[in-house]
Amino acid sequence: MIYAFLTILGLAGLLVAYFGVGMTARVLADRRANRLVGDGRLAITFDDGPSPGLTNQILDLLKEFDAPATFFLIGETAKANPGVVARIAAEGHTVGWHSSTHLNQWKVNPLRGWQDSIRMPDILGDGPTKASVYRPPYGKMNLFTVLAMRSLKLPISTWTCPSGDTYTPLPTVKTVENLIADAGGGVVLMHDMTRNGLDAKERDQFVLDLTRALLMLSRDRGWTLVSAIDS
Repeated sequence: MIYAFLTILGLAGLLVAYFGVGMTARVLADRRANRLVGDGRLAITFDDGPSPGLTNQILDLLKEFDAPATFFLIGETAKANPGVVARIAAEGHTVGWHSSTHLNQWKVNPLRGWQDSIRMPDILGDGPTKASVYRPPYGKMNLFTVLAMRSLKLPISTWTCPSGDTYTPLPTVKTVENLIADAGGGVVLMHDMTRNGLDAKERDQFVLDLTRALLMLSRDRGWTLVSAIDS
């Protein structure tokens, strides 16, 4: 009986460590991101790209405002679009790592999750397009995710305001803009992946319109645009 109890206790301890380390890392990353709120600093970030269409349009818009942003790239997508990745880096934006295939670290076995976190393609692992910051898919991490980022020497970045560009229905651009204006800064999460579906163009346009609105808001308020590394 005592051995069974100790076994159960040990397994419970492992489970707490497995999820608890990731949850603690998330809390600490959220605290860093929240330092930008109310401080007149804004980090505009994009997840799940790059896409040959939307990402290039976003880059054109950022160039118009001479503004920086952070792009958290999926490994497989980055390998498929090396020219877009090169442009992101060449125009002074921060390249971020967002896993190889965007697995939810709470819903896959530890080995598969580790591989998805650690297997960074060469295009993001070295040279001018080297990733310098990590964002966990869905914001979920576990012990192995944190260990993988320690191995890659990447800080972890989360967000303070999701744009809602994946919500149904979509919010209005003005609604999200007002939330960020009232907050006085923060880290905004948008997505620049290739979308499918009948509303793909609408969602892409929402991202472009919100990006422009935030760039104008930042300019009008005198805010500083920063990289996600600063959060």
